[in-house]
Amino acid sequence: MKQAQVVFVAGLLAFGWSVQVGAASLPDAASPNPAEVVAVRQAGMNMAAVTLGGIRGAFDRGAPAKTQSFAAQGLARWAAALPSLFAENTRDAAPSLAKSEIWSDSAGFSAKAADFITATDALLAAAKADDRDAMAIQIEAVKQACVACHDAYQLPRTSN
Repeated sequence: MKQAQVVFVAGLLAFGWSVQVGAASLPDAASPNPAEVVAVRQAGMNMAAVTLGGIRGAFDRGAPAKTQSFAAQGLARWAAALPSLFAENTRDAAPSLAKSEIWSDSAGFSAKAADFITATDALLAAAKADDRDAMAIQIEAVKQACVACHDAYQLPRTSN
């Protein structure tokens, strides 16, 4: 577990360094185009899945819930930011698995996003409280929030 956290932090530091070094050569990094926004949300969803898997793995190995506070905080922050990555101008950006219903049923999508936010906030609260019973419930709640949204608003994957 400790080794995984060190690797994760080292990866974040390396990413931050690469962004800092690369930023000097970027013409205008302040305005990402729609395809870049889609790439960000896809990468973020991949990282969220890996993070939740890591939390579940640590939990299954008997780690104290509080050891997952940092990862749970990252998921909660991602959940809060995620809806903003589905702006109308990303609707036709490719490649994307986003169904058009995200925009035509914005109230439904917003409700699913709110469920994800609620679940990740509760996961973070359980981790901070070092409450393994609540953590078990919330790990499943986060997973179910992801599945429910993807079932409704994501096209089927044709390959990994």
